[in-house]
Amino acid sequence: MTTGDAWRYCAHLDNPEAVKQLVQAVLTAHATIVQAQTSADPEDFATALDWDAVRGELHHALRAVGHPAGD
Repeated sequence: MTTGDAWRYCAHLDNPEAVKQLVQAVLTAHATIVQAQTSADPEDFATALDWDAVRGELHHALRAVGHPAGD
């Protein structure tokens, strides 16, 4: 797999609800990263934000679209 090919492993991209979950998870992850980069103290970066929640949302969304990383 190369960068840009990950979508090929998503068996349910034709499911609008799964795609909505994926887009929401990506936007949550993006916003969390931006917040971490702009307002989190570098010494507290690992604990300042709820990384487990972000990771969980991404995992759930990947499972919804049928990507193997969601297993």
